[in-house]
Amino acid sequence: MRHWVLLIPLFLACLPAVVLTSSVPPPARAWACRVAFVVTATLIVAPWIWLRLGHDVPARAAMILITGSFAGGIVLSGATAGIVEDNAPPSPAVQHAVLRHHTAWAVRREPRGKRVLDVVGALVGLALTLPLWPIIGLLIWFEEPGPIFFTKNSVGRGGRTFRQFKFRSMQYGAERLTGPVVSPAGDPRTLRVGRWLRRWHLDELPELINVLSGSMALVGPRPLRTVLVNQHLEAVPGYAERHTVRPGIACIAQIEKFHMPPQERLVKDLAYIEHQSVRLDLQLLVRAVLTTARGERHYDEPVLAAPSPVTVPATRNDGQLPGLVEHAGRTQDA
Repeated sequence: MRHWVLLIPLFLACLPAVVLTSSVPPPARAWACRVAFVVTATLIVAPWIWLRLGHDVPARAAMILITGSFAGGIVLSGATAGIVEDNAPPSPAVQHAVLRHHTAWAVRREPRGKRVLDVVGALVGLALTLPLWPIIGLLIWFEEPGPIFFTKNSVGRGGRTFRQFKFRSMQYGAERLTGPVVSPAGDPRTLRVGRWLRRWHLDELPELINVLSGSMALVGPRPLRTVLVNQHLEAVPGYAERHTVRPGIACIAQIEKFHMPPQERLVKDLAYIEHQSVRLDLQLLVRAVLTTARGERHYDEPVLAAPSPVTVPATRNDGQLPGLVEHAGRTQDA
């Protein structure tokens, strides 16, 4: 019965937290959530120490109690802002426009064993990194109480839009006024912990869930947001070919550079598509890990040579096939 003493401060601390999150104005709510969490954790740990000194209470109980108080804070802030920030979903018209650009492109078959590698790799990755998830969530939430996860509405295989999961690394509602835009290096909207997450690519850990669901692969062309892809499809002929395979967490462009124009990105992605294999995926995964660990984002020599120019079908604005044209994305200089 003495263990029920631990529940009393938890209950008492949650009552003022509920009042704070419902009555305090939004600008001050972040600090209210932080204070509520610290007070809750203190009120819980204090009686635990008392019980620990006089009775046989497991040491792991402290971590469970802290996690419980954190979960309470997540639930309270999630009641107003949610747990996942769904960023600027594209309109049905934009999604239809993107799909129309892909009607002339057939989905490519994957190399034998690639899907097995993806599932096994994602399961291993989740098993190894799952202990980091609550720590990352706590750091994000404590800096800016609000959603822990962030979803990008990106273009996947065949031009279909899917929800790409990530840890939130920017301020909540960062694109509320600007709409979907590319985040430049040193973006002031990035959280302090977000810079650390991006440096080590830890914000991409939830993408392992996308790999298990089949919307992504471990290696493939990096998925981009539907709104931005719609612009690239209009400006770069043949850009839709990069979506004939599953998008990936790691890619050649990610290994060689941090940012690059869409024409150059297309050349890198087509080089991967032309040479894709399980062996290449393993090589690129190793390169991606080394690149992340060393902080490198530039190579004098390309990972793969650019594919030779070929002829591919292109569509006019009316959706008809006029014939064969040279693939501009493969012949333009980056």
